[in-house]
Amino acid sequence: MIPEREDALIGRLLSEAENPEAPPFALRRLDPEAAQQAAPEFAPLVELWLRRRGPERVPDWSQVEFSDFRGWHSALLFSGFDGPQPDPLFRIMGEDFRVATTIGSIVGKRMSELLPRLYESQLKAHFQEIRQHGLIGLAVGPAPVVGRKHVRLRILELPFRHGGADVRRLLHAFRTDF
Repeated sequence: MIPEREDALIGRLLSEAENPEAPPFALRRLDPEAAQQAAPEFAPLVELWLRRRGPERVPDWSQVEFSDFRGWHSALLFSGFDGPQPDPLFRIMGEDFRVATTIGSIVGKRMSELLPRLYESQLKAHFQEIRQHGLIGLAVGPAPVVGRKHVRLRILELPFRHGGADVRRLLHAFRTDF
């Protein structure tokens, strides 16, 4: 198969996995203290983020190491913003996400490709606020994937700079309830 066609087919299949009847996520953008109170299960990650941030509003990705996330790796997604749009491109995916959503690998895909309806109705503005203000995101709700409404997701989104002043990276940590 020609790579462009294969990529288009994968994108179409992923977007068809989105449940059109999924209820919206409860989305919040929080300062670090409020994030620790709202999502205490993620407190170790928020504490790490605070330590690495120093006097800056948002830490730089170069301030963290892979080993900093020991015990969390399978529950993490890593994405980046490679332009002005608040449409993260997924670069790394932990195995727990694939198991929880059953949609396969999302590496190399944008949020707007994976969940086009949810992206337009909620996530675009959510990610824009995170980027603009350097706030921590929290998304809670049923997995918006066909056949997975029984899976409840709690996703914490930590913003990072990447060599400049703007938020260019997101670390998504999640927990599931079945």
